[in-house]
Amino acid sequence: MKIALVGATGKIGRQIAATAVTRGHALTAIVRKDTELPAELAGAQIRATSLADATALAAAVRGHDVLASAFGPGAGDPSTVVEVTRQLIAAARTSGVRRLVVVGGAGNLELPSGGKLMDAPTFPAAYKPYALVHGEALALLRAADDLDWTFYAPAAEIGPGERRGGFRTGARALITAADGYSRISYADYADAFVAEIETPRFVKQVATVAY
Repeated sequence: MKIALVGATGKIGRQIAATAVTRGHALTAIVRKDTELPAELAGAQIRATSLADATALAAAVRGHDVLASAFGPGAGDPSTVVEVTRQLIAAARTSGVRRLVVVGGAGNLELPSGGKLMDAPTFPAAYKPYALVHGEALALLRAADDLDWTFYAPAAEIGPGERRGGFRTGARALITAADGYSRISYADYADAFVAEIETPRFVKQVATVAY
């Protein structure tokens, strides 16, 4: 498949990009500055494009099967997640790419007791602004009924770790292990994310993955 990926050099994006390349897909990494890609992404194309340049972004995306995004604000303003989501939706529409798969936030996953993870008393206060803007981004996706989008949220805890497999995927609700924790490694999250691109199961839905 031809995959255009925004945020291909971040912690999660780099794993998604490497997984896509390893599986034989034609990857275009859309980055802010023309820079050398990591060695594991050898063979991928690179397009230096400002996400704020609607014309350039649509041109970079045109001709691909899927527009994927692992954009994250880093230490910047969390609200950029919302604006970038608007830009991605516009680029998908203008370029004629109907499939849009984005890395979402776990804070918007549903709890068995009702409500969302971000509303739980144990949810870290420092993460709440990011959960809220991801909620706004999700609302934009839900309104884009002309696109086949997926908001792919990781487990409550995501970080470095081995690719071990054996993970579970599902829609809307937080997935926890027998010990009550919800975890996934970057590598296994990337496997699940690329698998959703290859074989869509959660179209126009919130999806998630955890051990």
